[in-house]
Amino acid sequence: MSKIFELYGYRLDMWDDVAQQNMLRGWCPFMGDECDGGGNRYQSAIDIKSNPVLRKMIPNKDKVQCGVCSLQIHSGEQPWIVCPRRLLTAKGGIFTDQQSMVRNQLSEYSDLHKQGKYLIWSEVKIKTDVVTDEDEEKFFDYTFDYIIAAVAPVSLRDAVAIMGMPSAEIKKIAQKGNYTLTSRAGDVWIEDFPLDPIIIIEVMTSSTSGGNKTKRTQIGMACEDAMLHGMKHEAPGINYRQVWARMVSQLIVKSQVGMSWGGKTVWLVQDLLADYISQTTALHLPEYISDELNEVNILAFGYGDAIEKKDKNLISLKQSNLFAGPIQKNDKMHKLDGFVDIIKIGAPPPKEQIWKSLIGKSPLGIWKWN
Repeated sequence: MSKIFELYGYRLDMWDDVAQQNMLRGWCPFMGDECDGGGNRYQSAIDIKSNPVLRKMIPNKDKVQCGVCSLQIHSGEQPWIVCPRRLLTAKGGIFTDQQSMVRNQLSEYSDLHKQGKYLIWSEVKIKTDVVTDEDEEKFFDYTFDYIIAAVAPVSLRDAVAIMGMPSAEIKKIAQKGNYTLTSRAGDVWIEDFPLDPIIIIEVMTSSTSGGNKTKRTQIGMACEDAMLHGMKHEAPGINYRQVWARMVSQLIVKSQVGMSWGGKTVWLVQDLLADYISQTTALHLPEYISDELNEVNILAFGYGDAIEKKDKNLISLKQSNLFAGPIQKNDKMHKLDGFVDIIKIGAPPPKEQIWKSLIGKSPLGIWKWN
């Protein structure tokens, strides 16, 4: 029987007063902010007003977002992460200790730890027309979970060359993105202008099954019952097929985009999801274990033996593996076969588009790796 394993960050089977007080605030300890339900679960929010017991417990809120971080399908098994904030979040520039290994591994593989200053942006959207090598018009419309880029002061004159836009328009976009503009030696400078290298980070966690309203196994109902009754609840299962379908539709496209911009794309997943991909598709990930990034990169993390230790504290993710390889095999070099050629982008958006998107959007903060 499926159960919620972590509720608002804390494991439900080791619940204590600290976890209870955290829950009453509707707080996500990984974000260091109020839980947002993972960013896309608003319909599952808990209506405090309609439940007299919850209203008494949480008198200062009308609703709280569904705070389910992970589900344990069977007792003793590794839990499935169902909230992307559990795997990685940089909302508000907050970086918690529980996700330090994820940040450190990303920084090590991407060489972000070596030198310089990097900023991180979230939910970066690019929507533009592109033209393929065959002069075929396509439409590119994708949102990137996170983008990390090096930054440095750049003169408005140089920004014109980089972005291919008039200076007045760049200045307007930079002001909209809350960038600092300064005047030095008669030139206007944009502080912390995003530059190479670019690292795209995509976070893919598991989807839940729809659940049964009568049995109260829908995710919002399960969360409400767990808040009231602890382990005496039932939770939905994992929608395995939907997880892979969501990921595979973007895996190659976003990897190609990162390459076309001279950067890299790294997919963050849980080790259970990596195992599922290997067991149910032609893509056998253990064949791609690597110690350096390639064209397609999947970085998997797990709980390890943490669930067996019965620790009341927040669990840090560990036990990582990098799976990396080319998009398709290179017959001439006789190298390892590439990732499954599932879907390819007709043409990547021009690099000027990413500078425009980043300049027009305030960053979350400085990327940290320790």
